[in-house]
Amino acid sequence: MAGTESRSSRHILVYGPPAAGKLTVARCLAAQYGLKVLDNHVSVDAALRLFDFGTRPYADLVETLRVALLGAAAREGVDVVSTLVYAHPVDRGHVDRLVGTSQAGGAVVTFVQLLPGRSVLEQRTSEPSRAESGKIREVATLRRLLDSYDLSTPIHPGDLSIDNSDLHPEEVAALIGQEFGLTRTSV
Repeated sequence: MAGTESRSSRHILVYGPPAAGKLTVARCLAAQYGLKVLDNHVSVDAALRLFDFGTRPYADLVETLRVALLGAAAREGVDVVSTLVYAHPVDRGHVDRLVGTSQAGGAVVTFVQLLPGRSVLEQRTSEPSRAESGKIREVATLRRLLDSYDLSTPIHPGDLSIDNSDLHPEEVAALIGQEFGLTRTSV
C-alpha cells in the first residue's frame, strides 16, 4: 500500500486448549510485530470478580467485554492478537460475534490454532507461570475439559494449525508472521 493509504487493522485470533501456549505466543507476536495483546483472561478475570465461572451472567459479561475491546481496537486501527479456548461447536456463536465486531470496525481477522499433544498440555498445566493469571493448574481439571469438550476441531477448516509441542514460542510467532505477511518491528 502507498504511504498515504489507510490500511485495515489486524486481529489475529490464537486459539487452542488450555496450556497450548496461546498467551506466550501472543506475547511473542506482540514483541516481534507490534501487536497489542488481548488475552482471554482480561475478560475472564474481570467477570470472575462479580460472577461464578460458567454462570450465564459470567458468560454474558465475558462476551460483552471482549466485544467492546475488539470493537474499539478495530475502529481505532489497532492491530491485536487475542486468545481463546475454543470448544467446538459450543463456542461458535461467541466466536462469530467476536469476529463480527472486529470486521465491522474494519479489521482483517485471521485464525491460528495451537494444538500441542495431550501429554505436552498436561506437563504445561502444572508450570508455575500459570498461577499468576489464575489459569488451570490441575491435570485432572484439564483432563475433564479435554474429555468433555471438543477442543481440537478448528474454527474453520483452513485455519493455520500449529503443533507447537516441540517449537519455541518465538518460532511459532515467526511462522505466524511469515504465513500472514506481518512486518517485524523488532529484532
